[in-house]
Amino acid sequence: MRSLDAEVIVVGAGPAGSTTAALLAGAGRDVLVLDKATFPREKACAEFLSPGVEDVLARVGSLARVERASPARPPGIEIRRGDDSHLVLYENRRALGLRRSVFDAALVEHAVAEGARLVHARATRAVVEDGCVTGVAVRHESEERRLRASLVVGADGLHSVVARSLALDLAPRWPQRLGLVARYSVEAPLPAAEMHVGVGAYCGLTPVDDGLVTASLVVGLDSKPSGTSASRFFELGLSRLTGAGGSLHGAVRIGSVRGLGPLARRVRRASGRGFVLVGDAAGFLDPFTGEGVYRAVAGAELAAAAIERALRTPERHALEYERMRASAFRDKERLCLLIQALLASGPVFGGALRRLGRRPATARLLSGMLGDYEHVPTRVVASHALTLLRA
Repeated sequence: MRSLDAEVIVVGAGPAGSTTAALLAGAGRDVLVLDKATFPREKACAEFLSPGVEDVLARVGSLARVERASPARPPGIEIRRGDDSHLVLYENRRALGLRRSVFDAALVEHAVAEGARLVHARATRAVVEDGCVTGVAVRHESEERRLRASLVVGADGLHSVVARSLALDLAPRWPQRLGLVARYSVEAPLPAAEMHVGVGAYCGLTPVDDGLVTASLVVGLDSKPSGTSASRFFELGLSRLTGAGGSLHGAVRIGSVRGLGPLARRVRRASGRGFVLVGDAAGFLDPFTGEGVYRAVAGAELAAAAIERALRTPERHALEYERMRASAFRDKERLCLLIQALLASGPVFGGALRRLGRRPATARLLSGMLGDYEHVPTRVVASHALTLLRA
């Protein structure tokens, strides 16, 4: 039998991949991380990290490295639609605002410090033998090489090579959106993060490190006219959301506009014989609630625990990962779908914001769920949601 190149190969060194690698390497596993990029590298992202992200980083041991980058600490998010607004405050908690180039580099450094090996290489596909994933193929210049492992982790994002090569991708359902992101130097720091909602679009403003603000515009996937540059389309979109434009008055854009889409992802399953998917590769729904990084690092915890059990009991091919993910993320996903339905309704969303200000119990519940530090059963969410929809 051919020898292994690693016990576990992780494809992708973003938050999901680096955190999975750090946990497994810290437990004594031989982990090889593959990424085509060198770090630090830029990544299109709203750069808002919920309080729940901080909890996970503390558990996995990477929080100290992240805090050394001096992230901004917004106390919540002000959600605005026209004249309607509500401030979602995290009780005794704060979010983190940090450039992804800095955040990702800190997590990669932590993984390497825990013993993971990082190799800059482009993975082209998963290698399957007798129905089991046994490694990955990587391309260096014009030559393809196969690397073998007991288990492969696909942590390679919305356009996952691992998932695609295993025919796991499903067509995204609703909603299908495009995200555009840029950073600004502002005259005065924002007291909190902001979310500005318009017709068919919304924009998040996140204070980040170095006194910058990251603006993230989300629009329908087909709304960008052909021939219009990303920069021009981004500026037009901000100008139509007058609240966002007001908050950025006098600000100067730093760097280019980066884009990513579609902002939705579905897969047939997130694990199987010889592989797991984690982070955006395992599915992504809603940029409005900003749970992408939380699901990446929290999903990495689940994946590492499931992989440890699988490696200790190799005769068991089925991982418990699917059940663990469903239990951890199902209720938040249902809240995301509810919020997306409200966003599509326009005036109903504005009315819900007004009523939210008069219902402190519902506001606290929403803050905890959006902040990823409280997990509330769907039936409780539905009960509170009905109070927001009543005239």
